[in-house]
Amino acid sequence: MRKNLKEINWVNVLQHILLLIFTFYINLYLVTSSLLSGKELPAPFASLSFYLFLVYLVSVAALGIYFSKEINKRFFIKLGISYFIYLFVSYFLLVTRNINNKKFNPWDLFQNRFFEGNALLTILAVVAIGYLFQYLFEQRQYFPKLEAVLLDYQPKGRILYLILATIICNDSKLLHSFLPSAEKYFEKGNVADFISYLTSNLLWIIFFVILLSITALQALRDLKRNKASLSLSLMTSLSLALIFNYCLQYGVKGDTELLGAYVFPGAVLYQIIFLTVVYIMVYAIINRYLSATLLITVSGILISVANFIKESLRNEPLLITDFVWLQDVNLLVSSVNIRVVIYLVLLLLATGSFYYYFRKRLLPGPIFIRKRVRFSILASLMGLSLFVFLIFKNEKNNMVTGGIPVVSTVNNWANIEWMGFDVNARYKSLMYVWTKQLTKSTMDTPKDYSEESIKRVAEKYTSLAEEINATRDHSISDQTVIYILSESFSDPFKVAGVTVSQDVMPNVREIETQTTSGLMRSDGYGGGTANMEFQTLTGLPFYNFSSSVSTLYTEVVPKMSIFPSISDQFEAKNRIVLHPSGAKNYNRKTVYEQLGFDTLIFSSDSKDTFENPEDLGVSVSDETVYNNILSQLKTGESQFFSVITMQNHVPWSVGKPADILASGEGFSESENGALTEYVRLLSYTDAATKDFLDSLSEVDEDVTVVFYGDHLPGLYPDSAFASDPNSQYLTDYFIWSNHETAKLDYPLVNSSDFTAELLAHTNSKVSPYYALLTSVLENASVDKEGELTEEEEEVANDLRLIQYDITVGKSYISDYEEFFKIK
Repeated sequence: MRKNLKEINWVNVLQHILLLIFTFYINLYLVTSSLLSGKELPAPFASLSFYLFLVYLVSVAALGIYFSKEINKRFFIKLGISYFIYLFVSYFLLVTRNINNKKFNPWDLFQNRFFEGNALLTILAVVAIGYLFQYLFEQRQYFPKLEAVLLDYQPKGRILYLILATIICNDSKLLHSFLPSAEKYFEKGNVADFISYLTSNLLWIIFFVILLSITALQALRDLKRNKASLSLSLMTSLSLALIFNYCLQYGVKGDTELLGAYVFPGAVLYQIIFLTVVYIMVYAIINRYLSATLLITVSGILISVANFIKESLRNEPLLITDFVWLQDVNLLVSSVNIRVVIYLVLLLLATGSFYYYFRKRLLPGPIFIRKRVRFSILASLMGLSLFVFLIFKNEKNNMVTGGIPVVSTVNNWANIEWMGFDVNARYKSLMYVWTKQLTKSTMDTPKDYSEESIKRVAEKYTSLAEEINATRDHSISDQTVIYILSESFSDPFKVAGVTVSQDVMPNVREIETQTTSGLMRSDGYGGGTANMEFQTLTGLPFYNFSSSVSTLYTEVVPKMSIFPSISDQFEAKNRIVLHPSGAKNYNRKTVYEQLGFDTLIFSSDSKDTFENPEDLGVSVSDETVYNNILSQLKTGESQFFSVITMQNHVPWSVGKPADILASGEGFSESENGALTEYVRLLSYTDAATKDFLDSLSEVDEDVTVVFYGDHLPGLYPDSAFASDPNSQYLTDYFIWSNHETAKLDYPLVNSSDFTAELLAHTNSKVSPYYALLTSVLENASVDKEGELTEEEEEVANDLRLIQYDITVGKSYISDYEEFFKIK
């Protein structure tokens, strides 16, 4: 090692350190001048500005003298190419940051400052001084001692990197990001913190630019030699990350700002870093450049397209939990335009052919020759990923540890988790949403959670159940109950600006006037069926779970120590589920088996299937589902049916009744077409539902039906809900019985309220758990959101305590065996 140290040209090393110092001071002066420009400087800042100006002059002169040793044609060619590549990347990032700004015109290059020239005069001065000293050194009679000092300087293109760093440090878009924090220190008159802030940021930028420049030039050399390498993989990863960052955000783009920003600070950089790290890991794992690049590119395209399609259909981005749909390819294919499917198949075929033909010709050989280097990089990236995971995992009150570059900024700048996945993906990036899904707890710990609190709740609602049951005469287990989730069933007349040629749901309207009915607040728009289904069965509201939870069946159910369901009040042999879709979707088959359903009727992946299935449009008709319910009814038996229809699921395609037409104010031609097809399908649901209830009226046994739409169809543009945002999440429901019941008044409920409402509608007795849900229905449901008194908030927290206890808590309630039983 001593021999290696002796061989180092320490004078040359010192000179390169001096070059870094000169570059740093040049940029410190330029950035400080830009930030303080136009301001009346107090004495400390005036002195700082004067001192930096003197150091700047010395540094420019020194950098110019060193530059005299590097002047050649190739230098300027490299500088020109590097400059224009930077301008393109910088502007591309600007376009990405304004993707939600409909007023931004990406083609107005001068208005948007495509050409960055803040450091131009300084660079020209360095070049001029360089040419001057080159001339003087050539004369041999000027500055001989200075020239002798420079003899030990080995250029190797370092000046190029430093000039690029100067251009980037003075980019107007980057200076704009410095401005808020810098002004804060300026207003306080804190010179030390001002300098410290700029110093740390400038050093990071200069270091990063130098490292990136060296890597990029090496990547170009390797590309010319047709050699796979780490440098080439790094630059490809970064380039693809820039591209797919834009593609992913385009899929969820909007047209308005939020909290004064079109994209939150740190969001773009976070997603680019996230994607880059993932891509480098792919290169390290596969260790072949061509196959890894094709895999990243194709997967990036597929994810971007899927994200765009899901957002357009459901106003929700692609989530990690959505990948479970890969097991039902048929449903995926049927949900999108056939041309998209054809294009994607052609893409896969073209990619496979390209790889087969070029795999031995284009950049062959391993990326990493040494296993130690390969696994060291993999370990480092996994360590970084684990570090970020732990940061998010240990957040408190939605805030992560401060001071962590990028991560703290994107998470802590503003808490908008309550606004849902769509808004968070739009303003904080899709990869941020994925990160939160991976790290966020299923449910936040409610106030005062403890064994004593659970005991208090158990005793409180055991007493309340006794009070309620003293006034009720019936048992729900003595009749047949049918829960019908009607896919996308909602009233088009409740959407502003929509006109339909005739009422497409007159029968349902008539039913609603005669029985318990109202509006249900959906947790999703254009999707979320499984979550509505979970809530109606269990009584556990989605709004109590973490905002990072997407699908309750796959993310919550596996963690539950107790799985309460209204179906528990019926014998297993009399529990039936009917759903004309795949049994594996959202893990339904496992869920219903866990709930003890003996009869599972799905379109596929189940022992029993639908009898005489007939399609209406592209899906099984509601009439088919209703007929299958009727065929399953048993005389003298009390049964429970969990039913989900599919007739009105996207895509909508039915030509009749031709006289039913619909349109919306400001709707596009395709949106009006989809709306017309949808309302035609509604008319069939309306007629089939009336016929079904008429048939049930002839049944001797008592039957009660809970009918509700799970969400609105995702065909409406955002403008349709501008005047009334709540209308985007309101669907119709009714509870109907074929025997005499009271007509209750619950105009707005959550889907988790249905069981408590069912028991009240049928005058049926309750368990302590259902007494709790009844208390929530009466005192703390969505109709009273934001207006809870102290007593009502206690009721809401009581449910949160039980919900937390049986999902991620310690299951203290299991010590109270009678809590979930109706006596």
